[in-house]
Amino acid sequence: MSPKNPKLLFHLKNPPENKIDSIQAFGVVYFTLKFQGMVIPGDYRLRHKICAAINFILINICYYFSFIIQLFYVDNLKELLENVPMNLSVTACTIKFFVILRLRPSLIEINKKLERLDSRPMTDKQKDQLRRVINFCRLISLSATVFYMVGNLTYTLAAALSHGTKLAFASWFPYDWGKNAFRFWGTLFIQTMLQQQVALEDAANDFLAVLYLILLSAHLQIIMERFANIHYDPEKTEEESFQEFIECLEDHRIIMDIFEIIQNTLSLTIFIQFITSILVFSTSGLIYLRFSLSLTETVAVFILMVGVITEIFPSCYYSDKFMEKTDQMVFMLYSSNWMDLSPRFRKHLIIFMQMTQEKKIILAGKQIPITLVTFMSVMKAMYSMLMILNPSD
Repeated sequence: MSPKNPKLLFHLKNPPENKIDSIQAFGVVYFTLKFQGMVIPGDYRLRHKICAAINFILINICYYFSFIIQLFYVDNLKELLENVPMNLSVTACTIKFFVILRLRPSLIEINKKLERLDSRPMTDKQKDQLRRVINFCRLISLSATVFYMVGNLTYTLAAALSHGTKLAFASWFPYDWGKNAFRFWGTLFIQTMLQQQVALEDAANDFLAVLYLILLSAHLQIIMERFANIHYDPEKTEEESFQEFIECLEDHRIIMDIFEIIQNTLSLTIFIQFITSILVFSTSGLIYLRFSLSLTETVAVFILMVGVITEIFPSCYYSDKFMEKTDQMVFMLYSSNWMDLSPRFRKHLIIFMQMTQEKKIILAGKQIPITLVTFMSVMKAMYSMLMILNPSD
């Protein structure tokens, strides 16, 4: 399923020593997207569409409806609570799958803009800083993917220790999987593989916006330093100096264009995750509070509850950091040697300062600001929902 140029697919190999390639930050995410049939860079060939269709049928139809059908076979509250959290998670994953698939052209456009920013002049120090940011993006996306997959394997371990009495997740199969050991272990293996595919989907869905925000903050910092270094240079003509200023403006506009794309596209996936996290956290916590669980089951529930928090915290944190970075732009411009510049320079600088005073905040679903304050509000909503579901005697 790789395109003719593998560099365009994963960007896993290091670029030449002096070249920056921001798209490398998405190497792990693109790897997970490959298993969904959604290749971001390169041509979207027939084999990719076939892979996407197969993934959709297996995960977003068959596996999804196995959770829905199982709801008609629950006998008590515990069975219901074992089904609902993952039912909600797979539902959200299905919706976000469609969102990412529909937004593929926008994501390709963002990557082209990042390549333009990479080609701009940078000092060696700035290049090193950007490389560290790229490596950090790959690290957190890899860590999140591994965490999601290990969390699912914890449920598999709990099922393996149940002596054939329960599967990892309460989903329906068109046969009696507990009839004999062969059926049980075969069904558990199939369910684990399907669930790991869901984990790969979630990792890509949840961290695309996060990685873009981290990279935008890094590139914005470089542009701010370039603005701060603008000064009167007797070795350059005024037109040459002004052209450097125009290039900085153009790079800032590119970053704001990418921000608007994220605002109009990926913010929807974050909004969906807010709602899902509240419901999954509260229903999972209710299992722990209401019923006696084995040690393995307790660990699995705990990892799931931490996982839903992990899904929303990075988006809120780095959205907040990006907002802070945009707020620093006016101060950085004012701190430059603008008094030594020509009246023409000063006029355009003042206009630009006025244009950058507006806060840049991503709105989840174009309604809810994605900030650390919102994260705390979601945490409070999780606790409140849990207390409503589990009132004190």
